[in-house]
Amino acid sequence: MNFEYCTLDVFTERRFGGNPLAVVLDARGIDDATMQSVAREFNYSETTFVLPPADTAHAARVRIFTPGGELPFAGHPTVGTAFALASLGRIGNGVRDIVFEEGVGPVPVSIDRRADGSIDACTLTTAQPPEWVETIEDRAGAAAMLGLAANAVPSRPEVWSCGVPFLVVPLASVDALSAARLDLERWQALLSGRSTQKVYPVARSGDASWRVRMFAPGLGVAEDPATGSAAAALAGWLARHSASEGPQHWEILQGVEIGRPSAIALSYDQSGAAAGHVRVGGRAVIVARGTLSL
Repeated sequence: MNFEYCTLDVFTERRFGGNPLAVVLDARGIDDATMQSVAREFNYSETTFVLPPADTAHAARVRIFTPGGELPFAGHPTVGTAFALASLGRIGNGVRDIVFEEGVGPVPVSIDRRADGSIDACTLTTAQPPEWVETIEDRAGAAAMLGLAANAVPSRPEVWSCGVPFLVVPLASVDALSAARLDLERWQALLSGRSTQKVYPVARSGDASWRVRMFAPGLGVAEDPATGSAAAALAGWLARHSASEGPQHWEILQGVEIGRPSAIALSYDQSGAAAGHVRVGGRAVIVARGTLSL
C-alpha cells in the first residue's frame, strides 16, 4: 500500500532550520508496529500519523511517534501537522480554529493566514495546564550531568508537565547553556527511576526571551532542535518563579548549538504562581512530499 507524506521544518521560516517533522497525511491501514518502524526510518525527533477523528467535529486524530516510542502530546508535531494539512488544502481555506485528538486529549489549534491565503503560523493551546511533578535537590549532580560546574545551576531543577514531563534545569548564563554536554552515565545515575529522563536546560537571554536545549536519549533523541511541549511545561516554571500577573509572552529560542535555530512563541495567562491557557506557536515550511510504500 502507498501512503502520501510530507516533511516540514517547524518553528522556523527557512528550510533546514527548526525541527524536522514527517507527516503521514492519511494513515488508515497502518498498524502500530509499522508506525514505529516508519518513525525509525525517518529518524526525525517525531513523525505524525493523521487518522479520522472519533468526534466528527474535530479535524483529525493525530498519533505522534519518536524513533523510540509513542508520545501522548508534543508541540512541534501538533503545530507542524496543522501547518501541513492547512497548506495542502486538507483543512478548508476559511477554517481558523481546529481540534486534534491526541493521547493527552483534545488539543485546540488556531491557524493564522496571510492575505493571499497562505499559512503564516499555527498555535496550539495545551489540553491541560502545566503541573509541577517533582524537584531534584541535587543541583551539583544536575550540573555534573551537563558537564558544568556546580555554580552553573543556581536553583534546584524541577520537573514540569503539560502532558509530557521535562526536567527544567535553570542555568546561570547562555554561555553555560552553550557549553553543556550531556554525560550519559551521570544522566542515568541522576534520573533513573524519576518521573522523566528528558532534560531541558534553560537560560534567560533577554527581557522577553529564553534560550533552551532539550536532551532525550531515552527516546532516541540526542538533542532536539525545538520542543513545543517543553516550552508549554516551562510556562509553569516561569509562573512559579515570577511575580507577574496577567498575559505573558515569551520567545523561546532553541537549536542554536546544533545548527538548526528555532523560535517558539509561548504565551499564557498568569494568576498568582499559576499559568493557564498556555499557547505554543510558530511558523513552518514544507520541505518535501512523497509516497511511502508499505
